[in-house]
Amino acid sequence: MTRIFTILLVAVFMALPSRAQDTPLRKYDVAPWSYEHVFVDYVKDFHSHLINSNGGQYVGQADNRYALYGYGQYINDSGDIVIGKFRQGELMQGITLGKDNATVGSKVFYCSYSLTSGKLQYISRHGGRELQEVADSTDYSFMSQTFANGDRYVGEFYKGKRHGLGIYYYADGGLWYGSFVNDIRCGFGAWFKLDNDMVIGLWEGEDERRRVYVPLR
Repeated sequence: MTRIFTILLVAVFMALPSRAQDTPLRKYDVAPWSYEHVFVDYVKDFHSHLINSNGGQYVGQADNRYALYGYGQYINDSGDIVIGKFRQGELMQGITLGKDNATVGSKVFYCSYSLTSGKLQYISRHGGRELQEVADSTDYSFMSQTFANGDRYVGEFYKGKRHGLGIYYYADGGLWYGSFVNDIRCGFGAWFKLDNDMVIGLWEGEDERRRVYVPLR
């Protein structure tokens, strides 16, 4: 009986969604907050690095072998921006801003938005594209929003509110990457500061509930 109860409990836990994507349309995989905690606990001691390569520049966490591991931002020579969570040099989940499109999610499960119209174009699951013909798809967009103080948000919207993954650019420099829920910054994220240092942790509203300071090496 105990074994059966444990299996059921694990199944329920695995089914619990993250608050980062509490919408009808499943656009990409979202790990429960407990898993997010595990990731942050693992990478919290990885320092932030400024790494130049032949193809571009990376600012963010890396392990002792200087493999990209943790929160980071990579800008290639073409101007494409990739920001999110990295593992051993590859993007686990995040946002890729290209010339014409923005993709949000992982390499195998992501949604593609047009940067011209802001509309959701399609969802890709393991190489297969799904056309979004359901009415709910029109509620999703990827846009830029500028505030009176000069700050700017670039990211996902749901029914006109910031909801999902996004990048918040501060007018005085620096940026914050993470998730929003109903226009409120909510969930795990990373603050990329002007001096290339970082703060990672769990946000609820505009104040950090938990902060992990990651100095630049």
